[in-house]
Amino acid sequence: MSEPRKVLLVGWDAADWKIANPLMDRGEMPVLAKLVSTGVMGNLATLEPMLSPLLWTSIATGKRAYDHGVTNFADVDPLTGEVHPVTSASRRCKAIWNLLAERGLKSHLVGWFATHGEQLPDGVVVSDRFGISRGGGSQP
Repeated sequence: MSEPRKVLLVGWDAADWKIANPLMDRGEMPVLAKLVSTGVMGNLATLEPMLSPLLWTSIATGKRAYDHGVTNFADVDPLTGEVHPVTSASRRCKAIWNLLAERGLKSHLVGWFATHGEQLPDGVVVSDRFGISRGGGSQP
């Protein structure tokens, strides 16, 4: 029986091949060069407005912001008017890792925007808010 295939999706916020390609050519980014030479790379079209949580959630869901619900870096509670960072609860539809989990497949997320609070039955989530501290260095 063959080993199951694995997929690695790397999202590099605000990355630009105009900067990365010369660095790889000079040997200054050998790990990225190896990933590119053994995988697939290319330019992506983007959506407007170019706000990271909106874009990353569109990639994860295959939907536009008006369908998935993540439109900015923060949400406003309609009852209290309180502003808070977007979380996985801000998303109104399933992301690819939810769909994979429904099929018994495992996902690991590290630093993906709007994943704080995400729960995976058989996987790991290190949310985009992992490194943010409040006051004495405690995690949110």
